Amino acid sequence: MKRLNTTILFSIPALIFGGILLYFIFWNFRNSLMDYSLIHSHPIYVGLKTYQLVFSDPSFTSSLERSLIWSAALVGGGNAIGIFIGSFIFFLKRDRVKTVFTSIFIYPLAISSAAAAVIWTWLFNIHSGINTILGPLHLPTPLWLDSSHSAFSSLILVSLWMYSGISALFYLAAFQNVDKSLIESAKIDSAGPIRVLGRILLPNAKNAFIVSTAILFLFALRIFSLAYVALGLNPYIETAVLKMYFYYTTEYFSESSVASIILVVIAIVVVIPYALYGLKRWMINDT
Repeated sequence: MKRLNTTILFSIPALIFGGILLYFIFWNFRNSLMDYSLIHSHPIYVGLKTYQLVFSDPSFTSSLERSLIWSAALVGGGNAIGIFIGSFIFFLKRDRVKTVFTSIFIYPLAISSAAAAVIWTWLFNIHSGINTILGPLHLPTPLWLDSSHSAFSSLILVSLWMYSGISALFYLAAFQNVDKSLIESAKIDSAGPIRVLGRILLPNAKNAFIVSTAILFLFALRIFSLAYVALGLNPYIETAVLKMYFYYTTEYFSESSVASIILVVIAIVVVIPYALYGLKRWMINDT
């Protein structure tokens, strides 16, 4: 009985937080069914009409598509780079060297998105940036931000530089929690670093993959300053992402109902899949 009371007591904050979260989700969905804007200061129920208008807007669909592409690239590339960096640091012998390399790789996390955009705008300058090194080496010299075909991919590279470090930290922490006896046994059997990584470390880093994927996905969806400071909407609309569409819709047009629809889309893309995954894990553990 005492244990049950303790469980209920510790569950109360989570239930309160969950209730508040659900309230605002349903409130936001209700608001998305209204016509609530600068023109109509008093909400008018219009049903799914605003949804039809938003999803028929090429600017919205293209910005959503770019955000999803950016998310896929950041999640895939960030996890791959994170595994590489995490395993590289893990297999270093001296702790001091590990600390130095860890600091180097997580340093971009300390830089704001706006500052990173300014730095990489200088580096991507075709007259005084990276191309001044690539040219004398007879390597390709891309136009980077000066071309509508390469501006979007260039910004994705910057986001990988910024956020891969946090993925590396998750994998490094997971690798360090692996039973050392398993690694020592593999080394006795003449297993090299790649074999240890593939057969021992990665199978035990499933939770790191889940957390890293969730964090990188959220980082990708909330990217705004990087794209806005680097280029804004000029000269290429190809770099406009979902949060930029959200910003212009709310700040310049005061379309509250459209903003609610964007939040509903984000909830469908992010919250529901992870909620279902958490429910699935809970049911498996319960059985």
